[in-house]
Amino acid sequence: MDGVNKELQAEKKALRSKILAARRGLSDSYRQKTSQRMTDVFCALPDFKRARTVLCYASMADEVQLRSLVERFLAAGVTVAMPRIIGKGQMEAVTLPDLDSLVEGEYGILTPDPAKGEVIPPEQLDLIIVPGVAFNTKGRRLGMGAGFYDAYMARAVNAKRIALAYSCQLVADVPMEEHDETVHRIITEQGIYNCLL
Repeated sequence: MDGVNKELQAEKKALRSKILAARRGLSDSYRQKTSQRMTDVFCALPDFKRARTVLCYASMADEVQLRSLVERFLAAGVTVAMPRIIGKGQMEAVTLPDLDSLVEGEYGILTPDPAKGEVIPPEQLDLIIVPGVAFNTKGRRLGMGAGFYDAYMARAVNAKRIALAYSCQLVADVPMEEHDETVHRIITEQGIYNCLL
């Protein structure tokens, strides 16, 4: 690892620690209230109405809570997929027939039961709800560091990428490497950011 890359990794690590601490510091009631507000805002957008095949994720406790968004997608007849880890830095999208079909997967993250879902090729997705630790208003994103989403989004060439994030996750700048992918839109409890890509 050269000096520049080492410095970039250190910057990413420091930012990740800082933002995760801020996100974990939010109260449960704040998370629930603002997650619902962000879901309502998102569901009023054309992005929600146009979606046919979506990759979403099962939220961890300190992330924006997406359960009601997934319920609304399913109720609207949208094909919902969630990630399943298949190797180092590699994941696939597996359909989720209903929320009862979630089982515990890698890293304790809920994932679709492989016996009940089927794999969707990345190019068939038209929307990805993208998790992340930190974002800026130009769509730059910092993830957890394993690279699953960056590698996957590079292959999902037809999908619009939208992040739902708390305003404490927005920062002035996000250190990025060549392989890091961006998002098209960010929804926070304070507003919508259409990113300049």
